[in-house]
Amino acid sequence: MALGQEFTLDDESALGNGQDIALASDPLEPMNRVFFHFNDKLYFWVLKPASQGYAYILAEDVRMCVRSFFKNLLAPVRIVNNLLQGKVADSGVETARFILNSTLGIAGLADTAKNEFGLSPKDEDLGQTMGVYGIGEGIYICWPVFGPSNVRDTLGLAGDFFLSPISYLAMSDTGAGVAVNTGREVNNTSLTIGDYEDFKESAIDPYIALRDAYRQYRNKKISDIAVGGDSVYISSLAKTEKTYVQVMPGPIESDVESVPVASDDFFVQVGTSVDAEQVLAMRQTLLAMNEEPVVTVYDRGDYNFYALQVPAGKKFEFAKQEEQKLCAVGFSEARVVQ
Repeated sequence: MALGQEFTLDDESALGNGQDIALASDPLEPMNRVFFHFNDKLYFWVLKPASQGYAYILAEDVRMCVRSFFKNLLAPVRIVNNLLQGKVADSGVETARFILNSTLGIAGLADTAKNEFGLSPKDEDLGQTMGVYGIGEGIYICWPVFGPSNVRDTLGLAGDFFLSPISYLAMSDTGAGVAVNTGREVNNTSLTIGDYEDFKESAIDPYIALRDAYRQYRNKKISDIAVGGDSVYISSLAKTEKTYVQVMPGPIESDVESVPVASDDFFVQVGTSVDAEQVLAMRQTLLAMNEEPVVTVYDRGDYNFYALQVPAGKKFEFAKQEEQKLCAVGFSEARVVQ
């Protein structure tokens, strides 16, 4: 499905079946990768330097207050979506939090409701609400500037727009709205510098890793499973472990003997799957070609995710030659990773 094409909420081809599918639907991957790299450069060239300068000027305690202020301002989103999900008590908690933080917390600068009354936030949004009612995530989309999403969450974001006071500021004064949203993003980023860097460094293919991490993060939010923080990167790093293993024909097990692999080596990633048999079949083909394929096992908790790579040494030009060779014999998804 192309962006801009019309669809309805009962279009199962666009929105899926509401189940926690293991493989992402990513027909827009070429375009998504372009936007992923754009966002990556935007972070390192603009957002991170601005956030570091901002953090140099303002103490962390002040920045925490600013984050708390914006979180309190978005309380209507949480109040309404808790109510839409039938979580009347949680909606009441969010209402009480908004009143307490807006008054005793001085316009939300302090989270008095949590710190003094033990009322923790009940984070819900329209994307989660639709997920609770069985609407599938649909195809994966990486938006420029906004980052990872999907059809369901994009629709949810559009719906939540009308519940956010910041949106009405943007509609009345575009410049002020852009300034406020930019300031909010810079403030939030200043409190999480390093999360994305660690996440990216730990991934063989950062695009696929972010796509998978985002899907897990959102599915856990919909299922009301604690994710260990507001950052999709923290959530993924806490739940994901990768182990390089050389496997023999037969079931792939996470406890097989590990093979040391230098972190600065290049690989040609041939394919990824949650199906161990599919990975083994590809591996057998590569063995017949006198290659030495390596399987990376990602422990996802309730299932394993496998990536099949061919070691390609420390020189990028040799790795590209290996990639071209594998593409020529039918491994069309082969690409160099590190």
